Amino acid sequence: MKTSRASILGLSGLLRLAFDSMRETIAALAAAGLRDKVKVMVGGGPVDVNVCKSVGADDWGPDAQSAVRLAKQWAQVAV
Repeated sequence: MKTSRASILGLSGLLRLAFDSMRETIAALAAAGLRDKVKVMVGGGPVDVNVCKSVGADDWGPDAQSAVRLAKQWAQVAV
């Protein structure tokens, strides 16, 4: 994230065991001092609003199209 300067990160998990990795990734962003610079969305079959809150993401999408719409909204705010 430091070298790409990306402002949005999407994490997808098809199995519940991905939730720990999502949480660890978001914690790593915070440890690197980047959490306030990067919006994080999560998605995948077992992901819902509770998972979003649990892993520390900014928002979630129930499907790919929703995630794209959310990313477009975030990108417009950043401009």
